[in-house]
Amino acid sequence: MSPRAQRGSVEVPEVGSLPALVEVEAGHGTAVLLVRPLHSLDDVVGTNVGIDITTDRGLLHFDARVADYRDGEVLELDVGVREVIQRREYARVDAVLEVTVAPGIRAVAVNISGSGAVVSRLDGLAAGDAVDLLLQLAPHEPPIVIGGRVVRECDNELRAVHFERVSQADRERIVHFVFQRQRLELQRMSGT
Repeated sequence: MSPRAQRGSVEVPEVGSLPALVEVEAGHGTAVLLVRPLHSLDDVVGTNVGIDITTDRGLLHFDARVADYRDGEVLELDVGVREVIQRREYARVDAVLEVTVAPGIRAVAVNISGSGAVVSRLDGLAAGDAVDLLLQLAPHEPPIVIGGRVVRECDNELRAVHFERVSQADRERIVHFVFQRQRLELQRMSGT
């Protein structure tokens, strides 16, 4: 695998979504699975799969067919259609923020932007489901009331939520939080 490989996932029918390092170039792809599936993949050659790669600007989705499977972890892929599922208008940062999901379920946002977040503990919710959130950016600040919709399942425990209803002032608070977090991360990386 070259340094161009990106973290992503491969959706295998009847197996599920498997995290992988994925490299796609000119109709060919390679996916190195990062976990061993519970079910054997010995008969996966010829199967149509989906590949999802998260980038800074959104989710890239590829339709592919498994051309070869070897060493219990490497899928060689014939890659077809590429589609940008979501384009992001806002920068996104990793965070651990307290979220209350109506009615009274505590959760954690593991990353956030001005337009959405990836939230834990939303079991049972699927893409398209509406969700109400109370987001706590800092202990001394009032929570932000958000009406959102699940746009995708990231794994068994995480759901990506797009913010549909949030006041402009609160969205600006989130954007400011993300900007400050990015600035701190850059300072940490530069050692200043």
